[in-house]
Amino acid sequence: DMQGGMEYLVSVLCYPLIVCRLSLACQVVLCLVLATVQVDNTATDRKMTRVEDPSTRSAGILSNFDYRQMTPEVLLATSKEMIKEIENLYDDIGNVTKAEASFENVIKPMIDNDGESTRKISALSFAASVAMEKNLRDASTKATKEISKVLIDLSLRKDIFENVKAFADTEEANNLDYETKRYVDKLLRAGKRNGLQLSGEELDKFKNIKNQISELGTDFRKCISEDTSYFHVEEKDLEGLPQDLIDSLDEDESGRLKLTCKYPHYYPVMDNCKNPHTRYLMLKTFRSRCLKENTPRLEQLIGLRQKQADLLGYPNHAAFVQETKMAKNPETVENFLSDLRSKLKVLWVEEEKVLLNLKKVEFEKLGLEFNGKLEAEDFRYYTNQVEENNYSVDHQKLKEYFPLETVTKGMMKIYQDLLGLNFTKLEEPEVWQEDVSLYQVDDQLTGDTLGYFYLDLHPRDGKFAHAAVFGLQLGNLDKLGVRQKAVRAMVCNFPRPTAEKPALLKHKQVKTFFHEFGHVMHGICSRANISTFSGTRVEGDFTEAPSQMLENWVWEEESLRMMSGHYKDGSPIPEDLLKNLLVSRTANIGGKTMRQIYFGTFDQLLHTRGEADTQQIANSLYRELMGIEQIEGTNMAASFGHLVGYDGRYYGYLWSEVFSQDMFSSRFGVEGILNTKTGKDYRDMILAPGGSQDAEVMLKNFLGREPNQEAFLKSKGLEL
Repeated sequence: DMQGGMEYLVSVLCYPLIVCRLSLACQVVLCLVLATVQVDNTATDRKMTRVEDPSTRSAGILSNFDYRQMTPEVLLATSKEMIKEIENLYDDIGNVTKAEASFENVIKPMIDNDGESTRKISALSFAASVAMEKNLRDASTKATKEISKVLIDLSLRKDIFENVKAFADTEEANNLDYETKRYVDKLLRAGKRNGLQLSGEELDKFKNIKNQISELGTDFRKCISEDTSYFHVEEKDLEGLPQDLIDSLDEDESGRLKLTCKYPHYYPVMDNCKNPHTRYLMLKTFRSRCLKENTPRLEQLIGLRQKQADLLGYPNHAAFVQETKMAKNPETVENFLSDLRSKLKVLWVEEEKVLLNLKKVEFEKLGLEFNGKLEAEDFRYYTNQVEENNYSVDHQKLKEYFPLETVTKGMMKIYQDLLGLNFTKLEEPEVWQEDVSLYQVDDQLTGDTLGYFYLDLHPRDGKFAHAAVFGLQLGNLDKLGVRQKAVRAMVCNFPRPTAEKPALLKHKQVKTFFHEFGHVMHGICSRANISTFSGTRVEGDFTEAPSQMLENWVWEEESLRMMSGHYKDGSPIPEDLLKNLLVSRTANIGGKTMRQIYFGTFDQLLHTRGEADTQQIANSLYRELMGIEQIEGTNMAASFGHLVGYDGRYYGYLWSEVFSQDMFSSRFGVEGILNTKTGKDYRDMILAPGGSQDAEVMLKNFLGREPNQEAFLKSKGLEL
């Protein structure tokens, strides 16, 4: 949530971002261990186990992310020392009298602390997502909870809020530059949203609720990340899966093959496995992750969020969240989703008939009884069949033309040319795992180094299970007015290479790669001066728009040619296969968009009430929107990570797509997808400001007019 000051850090700690795309989007950032802080050995009787010499890492990267050199004791000790530093700073600000409140003794220390704390918190949440050792990930989670609790306490200090208000009434405040005034305004709004107009028992109750929300959210996400659910099947039950995947599976004592819920197993099974029972087992296992642990956590969270909204004077949690977004309120969101639902439902009804016919024909061939309806495990499989049969898109054949190395090289060339940047892969970087790579980003025109990015692309036990970008260090001005190098990490779960083949990506994985890398560029190209506005820290329902806009490049022949080539000989994608792929863009668009409407509506339903039977709501809503029954005994909400950190915000994926399509169609679609002038405008007008301007202002600057839905609706196959 884009609030001012410490509230932002609290929100970050409560949601180890996704960008998430997670989201997380979008997108969160957390890290914790200062490269420069020494632990007092006489007090701790411990020694730092990581490299302290900054000459061993790239210039401008201020923390060491080689978690293999770190111990849980060091991480926890460093977090405690950092907490003390922040508490002392806030004591200093709180001791300023209202009459003496000035920019130098109230606002600047908070700006500087926001930037430094985000950086210093570096290895914390991020370690929980990527560190190899479970005990270090556990320590990271523990430290996250401790810091979150302290930051919540600090965000509720009335003396700080009163000093900010006192400064805001001065003549000095009237003469601030635009970005700094925006920061002060956000601090004032954050004060209200942090309950600083409460007092006595109400304030104590509010503080307790915030702490409970934070702790439950951390546990909710940790359960999903740490999940190791699996099941076994016979090889004969895996017909349709690539042989290289089958060969890579572990066997049990009886020779049965082990399938996990990690994406490199989940998607191939759900998209390609001909055996409906195997798909059923996979989806049931996948939708049962953290069922017992997270269902009560989530339902407790929903109640606590409503109680928080009640104390603050909001009708519900969605109203609290959406006040700071482009949409402004739940009514606007509900109208947006329901209007889109009515338009897309017509398309889905016709698509469903096609899927049912495919199922009927296939079941007759397999000698299975056709019950006349789609099951939950059928949706992905038969939509994939539509693409392969009706559009002649053989995704198994197509992925042979998308070796990861070729895709990476081509994608990077497109981004470099478009945004006027140079990427350099660095040798022997400090990283948390040997497969992780590090790149330096320089401006082509000036030669200045803007920042760095890490790529951690393959799955492993205990690693963050989805795709997201983490902002490890922001490119804001430090306390001396010197711009820091932005540091981002892209964490994905693409297939590993085998002995016979390199890592090969399906086209939808290429899209994910291109999208997430857009978040990397947003962070590195940001020129906001204050960390609160850096990079993707824009209104929450605009966060995804810049990266969604860039997804269009994986649907254009010119750019696809640049990042593809057969893994054996580099030969191009055959003309007919490429043409069919591009035509298939709108295949199943009704059903796919209805599923997004489902997730957004589900999120809204949970957060416009005080209590919820999440399993019942999830299943009945899916039945209402899609006409499909969820698998009995499962609860998709228990592993729906967006419900912590992106709560009340999921509609933003579709909302921001309105603007992403408008930007692409109106500028790049007309002026050329590799037009460097258009690319420069995009970098300067959309990426560079970060959140230092309202999204509507940035859009109007780039488009030359007010944005509209025309291109978005056309992209969904709707006639205007």
